[in-house]
Amino acid sequence: MLVLGLSGCANPAQIEAEHLQAAGRPEEALSALQRGLSLDPENASLRSYALRLRTDTMNIWLAEAFRLLAQGQLDEAARLLDRAQALEPNSARAAEMLRAVQTERRLREVQSEAEALFARGQATAALRMADEALRTNPRHDGLLALRRQILVAQRDVQLKAAQLGLAEQRPVSLDFRDAGLRQVLDVVSRYSGLNFVLDKDIRSDLRVTIYLKNVRVEDALDLLVSTHQLARKVLDERTVLIYPNTPDKQHEYQEQVIRVYYLANAEAKGAAAFLKAMLKVKDPFVDDRSNMLSLRESPETMALAERLIGLYDTQEPEVLLELEVLEVSSTRLTELGVKLPSSVGLSLLPASSGGTLTMDQLRRVGQDRIGVSLGSATLNLRREVNDAQVLANPRVRAKNREKAKVLIGDKVPIVTTTTGQAGFVGDSVSYIDVGLKLDLEPTIYANDEVMIRLSLEVSSLASQIKTASGTTAYQISTRNAGTALRLKDGETQLLAGLLSREERSSGTRVPGIGDLPLLNRIFGSQLDDGSRTELVLSITPRIVRNLRQMDPSETELWVGTEAYTRLRQVGGRVAPENLPSSRAAKLPTTAGVQVQLAPGSTAEASPGEAAPPAGVASGPPAANSEALPANQVSLRWQAPAQVKAGQPFSLVLVGEVSGALKGLSFGLQTEPDRLRLLQPKAGAFWAAQGAPVNITSAANERSGRIDIGLLRSEGKLLTGTGVLVELTVMATKPGRLDLSAPQLNMIGADTNPPTVLPPEPVSIEVLP
Repeated sequence: MLVLGLSGCANPAQIEAEHLQAAGRPEEALSALQRGLSLDPENASLRSYALRLRTDTMNIWLAEAFRLLAQGQLDEAARLLDRAQALEPNSARAAEMLRAVQTERRLREVQSEAEALFARGQATAALRMADEALRTNPRHDGLLALRRQILVAQRDVQLKAAQLGLAEQRPVSLDFRDAGLRQVLDVVSRYSGLNFVLDKDIRSDLRVTIYLKNVRVEDALDLLVSTHQLARKVLDERTVLIYPNTPDKQHEYQEQVIRVYYLANAEAKGAAAFLKAMLKVKDPFVDDRSNMLSLRESPETMALAERLIGLYDTQEPEVLLELEVLEVSSTRLTELGVKLPSSVGLSLLPASSGGTLTMDQLRRVGQDRIGVSLGSATLNLRREVNDAQVLANPRVRAKNREKAKVLIGDKVPIVTTTTGQAGFVGDSVSYIDVGLKLDLEPTIYANDEVMIRLSLEVSSLASQIKTASGTTAYQISTRNAGTALRLKDGETQLLAGLLSREERSSGTRVPGIGDLPLLNRIFGSQLDDGSRTELVLSITPRIVRNLRQMDPSETELWVGTEAYTRLRQVGGRVAPENLPSSRAAKLPTTAGVQVQLAPGSTAEASPGEAAPPAGVASGPPAANSEALPANQVSLRWQAPAQVKAGQPFSLVLVGEVSGALKGLSFGLQTEPDRLRLLQPKAGAFWAAQGAPVNITSAANERSGRIDIGLLRSEGKLLTGTGVLVELTVMATKPGRLDLSAPQLNMIGADTNPPTVLPPEPVSIEVLP
């Protein structure tokens, strides 16, 4: 009856609105409430319910519209916002989100136009359009991704153009005797097609004597300027600027490069000091928060700095120390014999009448008045044997030259009572460590040997002592050992001989007869107590990670002279080339001047025509190289089918190259937080001619992306088959691990990169 009565009191408009709201029709529910309020304007319940329903509906719709906008579903978000504005026309939040939807549509149109421009090869116009649109929304994901893509493509093109150097790559022979510099450059320009711009401060009377035969034009120019206190700058592939090699002119003409390095292992401060000492770089910026190092130097110095940082920022060695601590104690106690009373006591019993004993009574004392006290006799037949072993088997992983500590025991409280003025008493508690304490400091050497400085302390509570004030003090038994060991990887060293031996013997005998053999056991008791404790420590180092042994081609850099620092060939020579073996063809000469170019060249090259590079070398031919078309690279992955989580394994990229290859870069993509890069290494393919390879890497575990870049800065362009990259990686979680390389860039002999056949994605099963 109560429920029926309450139902009868409910407003029909509210009941209808509740049914419509439950059916997902909030607009009709609000209309029903408005009709009810028109009939009953003073109904506070209807008014409160209508206000609450409008507010909740708006919040739900705006939250859903924000989610749709973030997912890029602009039409659905706009329809929902239109409903919200119809429900509440004055809503500022709905109007603002509608403007955001319109802005997103406009930015998408701009992105489509920029992508079309970029596809047609108009990268500069596309980049300008993307930058202009990013002013409206600097966090637009699509425009940011397009901008990064354009910048990467532009940098690749610029890098390839810079690596080509001058357009004239043919060998040349020069024979000038005391000729003017301008005359020499004029003749070289006439027969090579190169353009020269001379600084105004170069002396007009500078004379040149130079004899060169079959060298590259660039090498000839380098020798010419370096021997006459000059420097050169390549403005484009056919234009060279010559200027005096002075600090002021270097500041005026030398290009500057800013490079930011995020070091993974070494400290940025140490790397900055290293570069200052080696290259005399100017005030590198160091950020301790992110371990970042930033340099601003010339491209030549930056190339050296990159090589040196690659050598300096190596992974720190680590070692796993397997320890076994064994404490063996044994006690032997023997107590055998008869323990007789040691004294007899006689006492005079008082008289039955009581009172004081008189001398007369003392004369009449009999045996009944004398009391006798006699101790008890004990037969001792006791033998105690106690053997104990205390074993600890910790495993400690420590970095090179970093201390590691192990404590297995207790912290014993020591209470100190302080009495102040006016009777104030205060207690302070301190703790001392009791048990097994082990301090270790490993030093890992490059030959897989480990020197360990160790300090061992084993302590125990021997007894407690009460002071006069009632405070408890502890007597602690301690044994210490300290030493330094040098062990090989996996070698076990045993430290023993820390002995503690106690022998105690005590006896109780009847004088005289108790000293006789055999009778001493009847008329005496003997206690023999002996204890023996030995401490044994076993230690085995196992190197987890050590410094990689590098060959001289990686650790030895020839950097030119103090005045002109740059990467050079071993011995400071110019880059070797395979020059034609036949005799060079002689060109027209002037008085006292002889200029020769290699056979096959014309007397004068047109400024817009680049000669093919001389001396392109080839590596070993691929087994199926005849099946590959010209200027093509076929790639494939080599990876294990199963690995264990947390265990390093190798991921190898093998390439079959039918066109000249100088470098490559790729991005390895997997799931976030599934793969960790431990060490990148250039494969054996690049070592065919013995020239160094610059390798760079960047790993982002959160996004699951690893970027690898390799560039052969010296030597010749290679073809053939071999391992391009070997990555030491580690899977962090069990499950199926899918790997792919969606982005691959190859650097070939010219601005046209080779055709790439990308590797097939691989799947690896990661076991727990």
